Formats: sequence, C-alpha cells, structure tokens
Amino acid sequence: MTPQLEGALREFVAAGDDVVEGALLAARIIDADSDVAWARGEIARIADGVREPSPEAVVAALAERGFQGAGERYYEVENSLLDHVLRSRRGIPITLGVVLMGVARHHGLEALGINFPRHFLVTLGDLLVDPYAVAPTSIESCRTWLKENRVSEAGAFAIATPSDVVLRMLNNVRMLLHARGDYVRALDISDYQLVIVPDAYGLHVERADAWLALNAPEMVVEELRKAAEHAPDAAIAERLRERIEQAGRLKSVVN
Repeated sequence: MTPQLEGALREFVAAGDDVVEGALLAARIIDADSDVAWARGEIARIADGVREPSPEAVVAALAERGFQGAGERYYEVENSLLDHVLRSRRGIPITLGVVLMGVARHHGLEALGINFPRHFLVTLGDLLVDPYAVAPTSIESCRTWLKENRVSEAGAFAIATPSDVVLRMLNNVRMLLHARGDYVRALDISDYQLVIVPDAYGLHVERADAWLALNAPEMVVEELRKAAEHAPDAAIAERLRERIEQAGRLKSVVN
C-alpha cells in the first residue's frame, strides 16, 4: 500500500461523494498505469453527446455506443478498471454502472448505485437499470431472481455509497487474484479495503487464508485475532480462536 494512495483513499472515504472519482481511485489502486485523466474526459465526451438528457436517453446513449457486458471475458481484472471499460466498451455490472452514473450526473440527473447481490444495479431518477444489459429492469424481475436463487431480499436494494462502490470493486479484483493464487497482490488490495472497513471480520479471515497459502502462520494468527475481535457473535469468535491455536502450531517458512 503506497502512502499516496492510502492518503487519497482516506480523504475519499471521509468526504467523497463522486462515484466516478471513487472508481478512478480504485483503478489506480489496481493498476498504477490507469489513465484516469482520459477516463474523466471520455465520460464528459459521452455525456456531451446526449441530447435532451433523461434517464432513458442516458441508457440509450451507452447502448448506441456499444457498451455491453464482458461476456466470456467476465472474470478479468481489467473489467474493474474504468479506463479499460471506457475503451473496450465491455465491463461488469459495477463498472458499467459507474459509466451510467457518471454520464447521468454530468447532466444533473439523480443517479445512485444499488448493492444488489451478485449483480450491481443503478437507479437513474425513477428508472431502475441493469448496467450489464445496459437496459431498464424492474423490481419485480429482481425479486424473482432473488427467489429463484434463494437469496434473501434483506438489504438487496440498499443504496451503495461511493465508498461502497470502491469497496465492491476492490473486492471483485481481490477475489480474482486470490483464486489465481496471486496472494501477495490480493493482500495488497485488501490493505486498501481495510482503510474503508477496518472492522470487517470476514476480510481478516480471508487475509488469514492468503497468509496460510504463503506459509506465514504468524500472520495467520495476527489476522485471525483481529477477526475474532470483530466477530459478529460468540460462536464465530470461538471457532476463530480454535483456528488461532491450530495456526500457532505451524512452522513458518518466511524469512
């Protein structure tokens, strides 16, 4: 974690209300070579091409410019980089959602992210939008999806703050890196996430798993202790303490 980006993230969490700037900050964290200046200008250029702006016009403008879901390349880190998505016109729901919100807000339209499970949504005024399809959707169809996938509706339509968006974008990348065995980069990404949610016990547990894969039991113990401090209930805390005892018996290979 670089001091410059850490400081920028802390400032954003404290006062940030611009979701585009949050996404660009996430891009810089993920890839230091992200062209954030160009991305800002590109969103403004897209917005300038929207005549008689309305929620429907914003959605139509992106669809006409070829924005769409990433398809077979869904599970790529680049899909979390706003500048890459703006160039390729391909992305995942959250980055496409940020483009929609950025263009809408350029015209003073109300635009909010929705922390829908597994699939980020956007509201533009009274219009609910599926960013991945670049098309309007409905609460009824979303509720049907929740029911079919046995996902609770509790919190499913909660508003995502700009900090929530950054956290979710970083989480997507961290999970991809962890799955690919790039534990060092995954830990670096989670360092920034902890700036946003320092008491996230689940994140500490996942960091412990990464340190375990790196054969660093001392760090596993440290992360599990932090997780136990923030555990949501006594039963989980007890299970974490059991893992701490197990990790304490492991031999470190880190020099």
